[in-house]
Amino acid sequence: MTVPQPPAFHVRTPAQAQALLDFTYGARLLEQFMHPSTSSQAAHALAEPANRVAYHVRKLTDTGLLRVSGHQGKRVLYQVVAHTFHVPRALVRLNEPLTLIEPVMRDITNAYAHAILEWQARHNPHTPVGDGSQFTVHLDGIGQEEPNKSPVDVSEGPHPPAMRLRTVHLTPEQYRQVQASLDQILTELAPEDDAPNAKKSTFVIMGFSGALHGG
Repeated sequence: MTVPQPPAFHVRTPAQAQALLDFTYGARLLEQFMHPSTSSQAAHALAEPANRVAYHVRKLTDTGLLRVSGHQGKRVLYQVVAHTFHVPRALVRLNEPLTLIEPVMRDITNAYAHAILEWQARHNPHTPVGDGSQFTVHLDGIGQEEPNKSPVDVSEGPHPPAMRLRTVHLTPEQYRQVQASLDQILTELAPEDDAPNAKKSTFVIMGFSGALHGG
């Protein structure tokens, strides 16, 4: 028997819009409660600190985007109030798009920059790079090697930070296939590993129609 979906939710307050559109703990966190779940289950699924997730779950509940749907022993079960949310244009501030994505991009940029500096210090501890007085940019030339020439092996050590950017022409079907393949990579990642050399790592996947600088 198919369970009917709840009706769409119409966002009415700035607090609701802000909570929903939080890139880290808005819709991404709400998706963990499509079915009744506890705050700790959501934290485990997202590999996020339990206390931080619990705080944002309370925030989403206080704004009316989550509801209490029962209990599992002493733990509270939460569920989304809707699967679709409509936000008035006045609350989204579509004429100022950076208000939507700038906070999370700032967090990503900050964390990535620190990861680069930490890795370079670990990789070259007794050099100007390691003591923080220099910053090294390495060109790998992937895909541009001369025929029959072996690529240069650059030892990167464990957990090297990396960024890849590419603009291509794709049909709508090809675009969907790429998105599905990238999503599958993240889905298949093990959420935890107890190995002694395991380290919390972050992967960010973005895709959009158009080019970075127009054209």
